[in-house]
Amino acid sequence: MRGIRVYVPPSLRGKVLAELHSTHFGTCRLKSLARGYVWWEGVVKDIENMVRNCSYCQSTRAEPAKVPTHCWEVARQPFERVHVDFAGPFMNTYFIVLVDAYSKWPEVRILNNITTATTIQICREYFATYGIPSVLVSDHGVQFTSDEFQRFLKMNGVYHKMGAPYHPATNGQAERFIQTLKAKLKSLRCDKTTMHAELCNILLSYRKTVHPATGKSPSVMPYNRQIRSRLDLMIPNTAAVSRDVGGKVRCLPEGTRVAARDFLDKTKWKYGVVTEKLGKLHYNIELDDGRTWKRHIDQLREVGPNLTTNRTVYDIIVPEDDSTGPETEKPDAASTEYATPCVPSSSKEIPAVRSLPVKDKKNQVAENYPVSRTVLENPAVPINDHSPRRSSRIIRPPRRLDL
Repeated sequence: MRGIRVYVPPSLRGKVLAELHSTHFGTCRLKSLARGYVWWEGVVKDIENMVRNCSYCQSTRAEPAKVPTHCWEVARQPFERVHVDFAGPFMNTYFIVLVDAYSKWPEVRILNNITTATTIQICREYFATYGIPSVLVSDHGVQFTSDEFQRFLKMNGVYHKMGAPYHPATNGQAERFIQTLKAKLKSLRCDKTTMHAELCNILLSYRKTVHPATGKSPSVMPYNRQIRSRLDLMIPNTAAVSRDVGGKVRCLPEGTRVAARDFLDKTKWKYGVVTEKLGKLHYNIELDDGRTWKRHIDQLREVGPNLTTNRTVYDIIVPEDDSTGPETEKPDAASTEYATPCVPSSSKEIPAVRSLPVKDKKNQVAENYPVSRTVLENPAVPINDHSPRRSSRIIRPPRRLDL
């Protein structure tokens, strides 16, 4: 005996330990129970080893206490370390989420599938927009562990860091935003047709609001400015921005007769009048045919106030005094202005003049009409001669070989 406790010899200690552990209680309860009945040297150590080596006790034992949260090293610049993860199927849709560790800037894309090729395509577009990160953090998804994806990261010089399997806290940056994204989509109760529009609204609001971890919004951290939203429409813009274009710019007052460049017709210029000035360099032009064009100052040139649409008119000069020569028949105005003239063998080009003095006022050409006139030296040639003529070719019979 050792006081009130019984000393147990080595040969019986196994049976005593089995009786103490018959109900598979833990180490602390067995120790308190043994201290009231038995004793031997090293009894506490034997109880601990027995419980530690009991498969039934270890299979039902609670999980160990979690260690304090270990924070990632602070990123030194925007988009240096990026966290990526998939979300879904949620509302019959898959999402891929990429979050910058420095600024907390989120990027979300809606996917039809989550294959390796699609993952590489999204990452390539992300790298092209924000730059290639130094570290990419993900879980052990088959898309991220595939040889093709590993080769893609190696070619771009990206270090791929993966946490332990089934430990999402390692990639908590992306996991936490996925929870926020799902909660907001549920609150909006959007369907598949409006999901993309609502997703854009969620991202805009998230990027504009202050993040509790950084004390700044995700847009201010990388870009050093706050992005604009519809809320900014309530604030009046008092700072008027004035910018001098430099140099003197041509100005066309309203009512100025101009030629406007035509890019659709063979005629390069159309004539009209300036009706309105738009800003500093643009004008509204009302053409002669009633249409209104908007043109840049480089596409306009000022012309005379009496200039009209270009048309070429051929006139036959009639002598003032017809008493000395034979009487010739005067053509009417319709045939003079619109009939197709017959160009003689010998012609002489003279500059445009004002209306010619003729006796018949019906043949008088409108004054100040910009035309080029040709003097026909042989007016006896008919203007329009459409009479058919017979061919003068001699048709001979074919020659045949006479054998």
